[in-house]
Amino acid sequence: MTTLDDVVPLIERGRYEEAIERIAELGDPLDRIEAITRIIRRVYRDGPSDWIPELVEDAVYIIERMNDPSDRVAGYALLASTLSSIGYTDEAVDFFDLAVAEADSIGEPLERAVSTSILAYYLAVSGYPEQALETFNAAFDALVGAEVAYRLKVDGMIRIAELMEKAGDGLPSKDALEFYRAAFDIFDKLSVNQRAAMVEKKIELAKTLYDVGLPTIREAVLEGRNHYALALIDKMYSGVARLIGYLEVALWLKRVNNPEYLDIVDEAFKKCTRPRFTDSNVQLIARLLTELGNLKEALKFATGIADVRKRSEAMKAIAFELLARDDYEAAIKVAKSIPDPVVRNEAIMEINTVRGGR
Repeated sequence: MTTLDDVVPLIERGRYEEAIERIAELGDPLDRIEAITRIIRRVYRDGPSDWIPELVEDAVYIIERMNDPSDRVAGYALLASTLSSIGYTDEAVDFFDLAVAEADSIGEPLERAVSTSILAYYLAVSGYPEQALETFNAAFDALVGAEVAYRLKVDGMIRIAELMEKAGDGLPSKDALEFYRAAFDIFDKLSVNQRAAMVEKKIELAKTLYDVGLPTIREAVLEGRNHYALALIDKMYSGVARLIGYLEVALWLKRVNNPEYLDIVDEAFKKCTRPRFTDSNVQLIARLLTELGNLKEALKFATGIADVRKRSEAMKAIAFELLARDDYEAAIKVAKSIPDPVVRNEAIMEINTVRGGR
């Protein structure tokens, strides 16, 4: 029997007509939709793009003849997500609406909740994170109030959390965090400890790789493919943005006790030629260097911040890091040089309080 794995290589090699012939042999209708949407993405990129309307019609024909309404939800949502990714926004919205209608028509509470979560996942990765979170929350709340066996309810909650985590995996860090946190909350409350621990790690990674936290970069770092992650940063960023990306990767390696972070910090500055600094990115670099323990360089950046309040807060953080290293003299020296008098007095008072308690 023909499988999706047989069709995908044909699509990747541009043998679309042969792929379309093999799609008809796929037993699972959702696999057919997956294959068609892959062709849509490829012909949009490489041509012939005039195939797209006919491919969409083929997909709709298959979806309308699916027996399971849950499959129709997934089919419409996948098609909508694909069209959204190539800029066919109006058409995408129409198919998302059809997916919503299909989900609402499902009578069985557990099936409806999971199908609604699948829809939410596709909304998330299509660039609608707020609507996706609302949809996830609606699915979860409906499941909590459903009159189904407790075991089935727990299974449904876990499936929703898995889809939330998967949505986070497909989003930049700033958008991923809310999905990860929601997934962690469910796994944690249900005592699914291994999954909770993994999502917690993903949360910390997204917070650390916040500015360059594209899904592919986070995935590489999570898997320990650090040089590949840096290669991706080299490809996607330049100048100060690349410097920040290197420092974020270095900070993650420091937190997982990988000494390679020291080499990455050095390499970051070697690659950053003719940087164009702003107050905000200098402040961020100063914070990253402080957390990395490179306090001399951090202080250099901190004193270059034009905004007095931001410069003062950055210098205060450096003073506290020096204190954490038991270097009171250096800490108090930096604190006394803080330009904002309020921040300066707070820093000196806190340093002396901590020292007095030792």
